[in-house]
Amino acid sequence: MEPRQLVVLRGRLWINPSGDAHALQCVARTKRGSRCQNPVEYGQLLGLHEFQLGSVGYVQAYGSLSAGETVDTDRWLAQHCTLHDTPDVTDCETPELRRFDIVRDAAHVRAHRVDVAHDGEPVERAEEAGTTGAPGEITGSIAAVFEAAARLRPWPGYINGHQYDEWYIEATPDLLHTLARLSRTSHERELASWLEQLSKPLCMEPLDPVLSYETLPKTWCFRPVQARDLPCELHRPERAADLGRCTYAGPEDPRICRIAPLVGGDRCEDHAECCRAVKKDGEVCNRRSCYVPQHRQASSLEAVGELAAT
Repeated sequence: MEPRQLVVLRGRLWINPSGDAHALQCVARTKRGSRCQNPVEYGQLLGLHEFQLGSVGYVQAYGSLSAGETVDTDRWLAQHCTLHDTPDVTDCETPELRRFDIVRDAAHVRAHRVDVAHDGEPVERAEEAGTTGAPGEITGSIAAVFEAAARLRPWPGYINGHQYDEWYIEATPDLLHTLARLSRTSHERELASWLEQLSKPLCMEPLDPVLSYETLPKTWCFRPVQARDLPCELHRPERAADLGRCTYAGPEDPRICRIAPLVGGDRCEDHAECCRAVKKDGEVCNRRSCYVPQHRQASSLEAVGELAAT
């Protein structure tokens, strides 16, 4: 990592993600239409020093230890050489310097050492720019992320993961929750809300047109539910007819069948042969090709009633 990717201007840290901040090239457009080849700074007016970031640590950055500005900060931030330091100049490229972010650019932050004297005074970290939160909140959130990430383990996607591609690493609720906290302290409110939503049990009913079980969905319901693997109120089997789906409801399956019902019927081809008779205990028989005489009779009477209704 190049230590001189960081530079202190106006008492704040800036970073050149693509290289050395001391070697910035002017971005102005020349009369020939090409980018100016002049450097922003000839020689070396500043020095490489260590600047403190409070309790978080310190960084090495190109800058001055004096209270005043040693260089023309406006020209530096505009990334113009002295020749193109005019208000009517047209840029050929976008200036490369951006505000330093203590989370995004954490690789540049070093922990304090008691045996090292640090040169610079504390520098501000661009909190009003909406990129960072309080240092205590950030370090706490990062520690929580590390703890949650350390608990990640492979899980089988199908029974015992007989095939290698059936194993996956799940983003656990505590990891998603701590990522949401970290996003919120970094003022990424939309991302934080999305991660917070994903950390809770959700209805995972596909909203695509009726799918076969071999087809992967592209959209889901995502409404909050009481527990994992449960559908929401809108996608329970008793609502299947309203949704134009197969009305079969298995004894231990709370999900709606994905396959479309047969034309003129309310069940798909696979579930049409399942017995609909209600047993004495109130449960539906659901046997395929049921041979219980009372159940067959009940099914025949039901079929006659449906024909009469039509």
